[in-house]
Amino acid sequence: MDGLLFPSSSRPLDRDNKRFATITVSLICLIFLGANFIPSIWDAFQFTGATAAVCLGFIFPASITLRDRHNIATKKDKMLCIFMIVLAVFSNLIAIYSDAYALIKKSTSSTE
Repeated sequence: MDGLLFPSSSRPLDRDNKRFATITVSLICLIFLGANFIPSIWDAFQFTGATAAVCLGFIFPASITLRDRHNIATKKDKMLCIFMIVLAVFSNLIAIYSDAYALIKKSTSSTE
């Protein structure tokens, strides 16, 4: 988070109290708002689990292979990695759509 919010800072985060406080307060506020507006923690777990599983299983390993600083991977390996990332993003979109559809369907059936 520190690198994304403060990319030009030269001091480490543990030495800069203002940056540390800003990040801490913003994360606590974000968690508080999420806890108040998400009706069920299981809904949040569904979306988080679908995304984390795809990232850990497919996207992160493929992106590490694509980075390949030592030029070990062949062109075939890199094409396979790109295919894995595209397939993972597509399957993740389907999983998120399925979770959202089930959530919407559940909320509309309970109001009728």
